[in-house]
Amino acid sequence: MADDATKVATAFLQAFGRGDVEAMRNLLADDVVAYITNRAGGADRVDGRDGYLARVDAMDLPAAQFTLTLTQDPVTIGSELVLMMVEVRASRGDRNLLNFAAIVVRVVDSVITEWWMADAKPAESDRFWLDD
Repeated sequence: MADDATKVATAFLQAFGRGDVEAMRNLLADDVVAYITNRAGGADRVDGRDGYLARVDAMDLPAAQFTLTLTQDPVTIGSELVLMMVEVRASRGDRNLLNFAAIVVRVVDSVITEWWMADAKPAESDRFWLDD
């Protein structure tokens, strides 16, 4: 089961890096719960696949020249949890983002049911994605 969790987590991360929202949709449970780092360094809770993907759509990944790259092999924790360390890069006009994050997902029945993301530089990310 740990191998399945790693495959699902890695496939999701690859889809995210491509901006492939439909592939992401297929790997998320309908009732997924996500915790995403906010500007203050806390976490915003997002309930449901549609709520999470709406946040991803709002980022307009293709326009941001977004890339998401594993910095090391995923680490399984038990049979359901996978830890992934990633590098995040994006560029819009004269603004550039280089950041790192730890992502932990819970995989049950071949879909992600929980997502935790801890951003290394949350205020910088927030400025890039939300500020004009």
